[in-house]
Amino acid sequence: MLKYLFGNDAFVKILDFFLENRFWDYTKTDVAKHAEVSLVQLYRVWPILEKLEIVKASRKIGATILYKSNTESAIFQKLRELSLETASKVHAQVIEEEAKEPIQVEA
Repeated sequence: MLKYLFGNDAFVKILDFFLENRFWDYTKTDVAKHAEVSLVQLYRVWPILEKLEIVKASRKIGATILYKSNTESAIFQKLRELSLETASKVHAQVIEEEAKEPIQVEA
């Protein structure tokens, strides 16, 4: 939902991905695929995500490291609140608009 506020760039897509999928862990390749960004874009913003402690390594399978949202991070928690508030506002507007349209029933 952050894209409604901050646009549709790679950093925002990745933030949205981690906010929506905070209970599971992913490889960097999976994050790029599901966030719909290139690996190059992911690797450009990854150091920021780690420095701000928005993501953390969760486990290692062989040579592969999996990452997940750092739900204990104050920054992550504030971003989550902002995302939820934005979603509430956007969805309330959609519901309000749909309520204005008359429902047509075929006889």
